[in-house]
Amino acid sequence: MAQTAKKISVEKTAAPLAEPRPNILIVDDRKENLLATEKVLKNLNAGIFKANSGNEALSLMLRHQFAVVLLDVQMPEMDGFETARLMQEDESMRGVPIIFVTAISKEEKYATQAAEIGAVDYIFKPINPEILRSKVRVYLDIYMQREQILKLNAVLQQSNEELERFAYICSHDMQEPVRMMNIYAQMLEEKDTGLPDEKKQKYLGFITKNAQHLQKMISDILEFSRVGREEIALEKVDCNHLVKEVLSEFESIIEQKKAEITCGKLPELETSPTLLRVLLQNLISNALKFQDGSKTPQVHIGAEWQADTWQFCVRDNGIGIDPAFYDKVFAIFQRIHRRDEYPGTGIGLSTCKKFIELIGGTIWFESTPGQGTVFFFTLPDSR
Repeated sequence: MAQTAKKISVEKTAAPLAEPRPNILIVDDRKENLLATEKVLKNLNAGIFKANSGNEALSLMLRHQFAVVLLDVQMPEMDGFETARLMQEDESMRGVPIIFVTAISKEEKYATQAAEIGAVDYIFKPINPEILRSKVRVYLDIYMQREQILKLNAVLQQSNEELERFAYICSHDMQEPVRMMNIYAQMLEEKDTGLPDEKKQKYLGFITKNAQHLQKMISDILEFSRVGREEIALEKVDCNHLVKEVLSEFESIIEQKKAEITCGKLPELETSPTLLRVLLQNLISNALKFQDGSKTPQVHIGAEWQADTWQFCVRDNGIGIDPAFYDKVFAIFQRIHRRDEYPGTGIGLSTCKKFIELIGGTIWFESTPGQGTVFFFTLPDSR
């Protein structure tokens, strides 16, 4: 299944951490000026949009995000000053740096007017290409730095939310099995002399069950915390073989529930076999677990190539998921069923989501309560 593995850092594989490509908007009513300015800026590694009127510029800014706007002052219908004022009035455009480019009088009043509107600079034609590139590059750098800060803030916010949930599970969920073990241990200690063997075994069983649940919870938390902190080793993986290995781990429960498992033709691709195994283990385990016993469990695993990625699915005919709980399904430590009905720690699917996003894929589900659920996930093939 595995060839020589290559390791890549999380930052390199994670789509959410990909560098944003900034955009520049050039606004001028003369086509030759647009083309000349585009030629000067084309090597700045930025997307370049062109507009030949103020109205077209406003329309583009409603649909795209720009790092800087080069705005001609003299235009028919709506001049650059009026266009800039309208940009500043709209919340989505406010704060985008505007550099006025003009051939009109160099009188101080025009520069003052531009500054009052919120322009960051005022350049006169004919334009010096080197000066224009230098000025624009500064605002592209500022934009990139701001985007990085926003992404870091989002990561920190997510980490804080995970820490808050972890604090809750430590103070509540993890204390409960410890409390129960302590209770039954005390009962054994206090009544050891006259307690029948049957009672002793019962109490020991309760202790063992709670200890196993606590051990599973700690194991899942450690597994969740490791995802994203270590290098991801990519190997050539035969998904057909990997699914067979995972299904063999559920052989006893499949036999016990008389479940029907089908699997379509799956691809060979370059990915992380360890993390893909965790993903399939969780999805197949849930498909077998969330059944009400009224029908024979049916689980299907499939995959198809779509555009530039593989889309997998794990489909079941179980109890389904109420749409009201959609936001909780992938949240760490969130459960939508009582533990005595369907045991678990509420960490498995959040681990799946974290893994999928790290390698640039997505995961979602469709479900009808009482009829079943299908989980979809995409995996890019790094080859």
